[in-house]
Amino acid sequence: MLLTPPTLYFLALFVVPLLVLLLYSFYTYENFSFVSKLTLANYTQALTSPALRIFYFRTLKIALVVSITVVVVSYLFSHILMYVLPGAKRILYFLVLVSLFGGYLVRIYAWRTMLGRNGALNGLLISAHLTDHPLSFLLNSNFAIAVALLNFLIPLGVLPIFSAMQNISPRLLEAAQDLGASRLRTARTIVLPLTTRGIRAAFAFCFIATMAEWVTPQLLGGPLDQFVGNQILYEFGETLNWPLGAAIALTLIASVVAGLAILFALLRLVTR
Repeated sequence: MLLTPPTLYFLALFVVPLLVLLLYSFYTYENFSFVSKLTLANYTQALTSPALRIFYFRTLKIALVVSITVVVVSYLFSHILMYVLPGAKRILYFLVLVSLFGGYLVRIYAWRTMLGRNGALNGLLISAHLTDHPLSFLLNSNFAIAVALLNFLIPLGVLPIFSAMQNISPRLLEAAQDLGASRLRTARTIVLPLTTRGIRAAFAFCFIATMAEWVTPQLLGGPLDQFVGNQILYEFGETLNWPLGAAIALTLIASVVAGLAILFALLRLVTR
């Protein structure tokens, strides 16, 4: 009885839409409409199209860079909160939570302003005589997309990693120090293995969020910086080729699940 409400919620908002998407992916697109003539042509195009392959690899590359950076920065920040500045961890952790209150679109438009040709960053570089003219690559580029995603995802990466570190008993760290272990060895042999769940959660969230992203590339990227999510939006909203859009979306979901499984297996090998 207790499991019935969440099960119904899961079925209605996840399983049923996924099944509808799966059904559409086998439909045939003819004369700017789709008919219920089942085919595998949509998956063939989604997997073999050179243009879509570029979208996939670009999205995967930025997702890996952003996710790894978020995990490293969040882990170092959480470690500083717990073991370097324990007296200030409440204030610093509160500041991390406060940063989550800002709207996502507001942040994107703020980065558009700061990274523009007449933005704050170009003005600072010119004032410091580091450049003679505004840098155009700061905006409408992969750099701008990555910066905005890092700004949004780092606080979300801190939450699970910091929570995992809080669950480590201080007695384990004291025992390691009494046995002569250095701080680096203590972090490698005790803290890191006991925080792998937090690391996996932070990485999974950032990886999934980046792979499914389309707003940030659309507003901060150029024509050659679009993600696979932008192509899905184009197929559903512009060409009305829902079968191809559904096939691309399901291919993306399958690639994300496979990628996370491989990365988590590698993480288990590293933290043994």
